[in-house]
Amino acid sequence: MKKYFLFALTGFLLSACSNSGNKTQAIENTSKDRIEITNDMENAKGVIPSWIGEDRVIAMSEPPAHSGKYAGVTNDTIEFSYYYQEIFSNINEVLPKRVVLSGWVYTTVANPKVSIICNINENKTQYNWKAYPLEKELSQAGKWVEFISEFYFDDKPIKSEMEIGLYAWNQSKKPVYFDDLKIIFLY
Repeated sequence: MKKYFLFALTGFLLSACSNSGNKTQAIENTSKDRIEITNDMENAKGVIPSWIGEDRVIAMSEPPAHSGKYAGVTNDTIEFSYYYQEIFSNINEVLPKRVVLSGWVYTTVANPKVSIICNINENKTQYNWKAYPLEKELSQAGKWVEFISEFYFDDKPIKSEMEIGLYAWNQSKKPVYFDDLKIIFLY
């Protein structure tokens, strides 16, 4: 009950803190088998709980952001994107079977070496690490492309006290932008 109260309070505070009609971070328990978390980057500078690296979110003009004014950036000096990090027990009492991270990506070069990463830590030590490469999906530069990455937790058992991290890793060193992210935990 205490965890449910904290979860509900967090959702209430997040919705109350938004000063616009945008859903910067919306947490929805749309059914018993899923939790969705969205982030459109518009209020990232306001420090959203569970999201880290606000300095990696910039105001966009050319190219324009996918929606709104802001998007996350990776480039030759910012290898890792703005990212989500949270302990499983703070997300839900039940451990997920898989997680899906989707969103929009804009690349300045065709086929950049960029991956979506799912990192699991136990006691601040890496327990499991998985990469979903986006290189083949980004065959054209100069346009926003939707991506969907999916990670299953059936190869190594996870525990409620473990921490999940979801982010993009840009090894190409060329500018790559991310916007309108959605994380879905499936139970």
